[in-house]
Amino acid sequence: MLLRHRFTLALLVGISACAETAFACPMCKNAVETDSPQPRAYMISILFMMGMITAVVSAVGILMWRIDRAEKQALQDSGYGHVLQNAVNAPRPAAEGSV
Repeated sequence: MLLRHRFTLALLVGISACAETAFACPMCKNAVETDSPQPRAYMISILFMMGMITAVVSAVGILMWRIDRAEKQALQDSGYGHVLQNAVNAPRPAAEGSV
């Protein structure tokens, strides 16, 4: 197992040492070569779009968590708290026909 990890590490170091240049998208290449504000604006718009996706997914997750918490509390308040118990830890009913 240790030999396998060493081989993988040596392979990754060898590949990294042989790498000469990294290819970039045309907008990133243009941003490095010029002082134009357009590539920077393009990059900021990408970050904004990624931030919006993160915000929407986070909001939905928080909403689902709050609904789950409210439903658990409603079950506890109405006397059905036993429904929330873990089925794995509950005693198994006796099977029919068993001795």
